[in-house]
Amino acid sequence: MNAPAPVDAVHAFSSDASGRTHYRRAGPVDGPVVVFVSGATLPMAVWEPLAAKLVDAGFHVLRYDLPGRGHTRPLSHRADFQAHLDQLEALLNDLDIRQPVRLVGLASGALVVAAYASANPARVSHAALIAPDGAATHFTPTERLLGTPVIGDLLFRLSARRTLLARIPRYSSRPQTRAFVEELLMYSLGTPGFHQAVLATVRTFPLHDGEAQYRKLRDAGIPTCVVWGAEDLITPAAAAGVFTTLFGRDAVHVLQGAGHLPFVEAPASVGLMLERHFAGSRPGF
Repeated sequence: MNAPAPVDAVHAFSSDASGRTHYRRAGPVDGPVVVFVSGATLPMAVWEPLAAKLVDAGFHVLRYDLPGRGHTRPLSHRADFQAHLDQLEALLNDLDIRQPVRLVGLASGALVVAAYASANPARVSHAALIAPDGAATHFTPTERLLGTPVIGDLLFRLSARRTLLARIPRYSSRPQTRAFVEELLMYSLGTPGFHQAVLATVRTFPLHDGEAQYRKLRDAGIPTCVVWGAEDLITPAAAAGVFTTLFGRDAVHVLQGAGHLPFVEAPASVGLMLERHFAGSRPGF
């Protein structure tokens, strides 16, 4: 029997009323669909180590750039929290993905996953949250000022490069991971609309009070796992207790020796965790 035809569409675009979304699909065309949702500052390339593992495991992987990141142009009208939910919905519709998907969200992307999945439980079979924002997101005083209109705009325009690069040591203690993050951040800083998009995330996402979103995800009955790096200094793993209470002890995995991007530093381990999680059944599916 012939193997399923693979998909590997680089620099493909989906269009909807609000703009054009850059995405990449890879893996067997009839494989279970996994959709990655990135965080506030990094393009979809951040998922490459984990995407490769899941493709090898037979999953059909979809990654995309958020508005003002990577090759996705900024939205002409808004880039608030709801706009990110609308973008995900439009992308799934435009690509005619009808089977329930498995959503994986990083940091602020975990909030998008929680909100979308709880509002569309028939379209999502499983959710995975990696270093989720909303319970223990840590901002420095300078980063908190970004939420202030006018002052925050001026500050970020003048200091975006310095502010974002100063965060790199909090991602990881590993030089290789830091170099990877720096490369992606430097790319992001040159993206049209990036500054405004990041400010919109800081100002409209529930980055400090997202528990309600995760509670709705739990109440929707969607199987959820949470993955954290024990050395994460951006979204400290101390918040794992909140998610243990919500989803149960077995649902939360804290990886020793890993930082904010555990799937970059331990892609095989995280990939196996997700494979096992996605293999679990959901009542009614």
